[in-house]
Amino acid sequence: MNGTFTDYDADRLPRVVLSYLDARDRKDHAEAAGTFAPDATVLDDGHTYEGIDTIRAWIRNASSEYTFTSTRLGQQITDEETVTVRIRLDGDFPGGTVVLRHQFQLGDDAIRRLTIAI
Repeated sequence: MNGTFTDYDADRLPRVVLSYLDARDRKDHAEAAGTFAPDATVLDDGHTYEGIDTIRAWIRNASSEYTFTSTRLGQQITDEETVTVRIRLDGDFPGGTVVLRHQFQLGDDAIRRLTIAI
């Protein structure tokens, strides 16, 4: 494991991270929510979402607000519990394109915390 960004390689990502990303791309809200621990936290766009019910609503709302495509650009595997994936979004939101870092804190084969930032 290392602390630098490398090209995107799905085979190196923890299963739960890949499951979340694939489910979000398919707009499978139930499967995406199922990758989180019951007491998980998501930090996105200045808001904090705590607990699985709140996270489920966040996934549903975030997926329906704009139309976009996502491209996975790279990843940083800090250790077995900390993984960051860089993702470019192109869509009909203000600005049209943004590259976001999705930092996952993992534990017990689930996402404990997800922080999404520019």
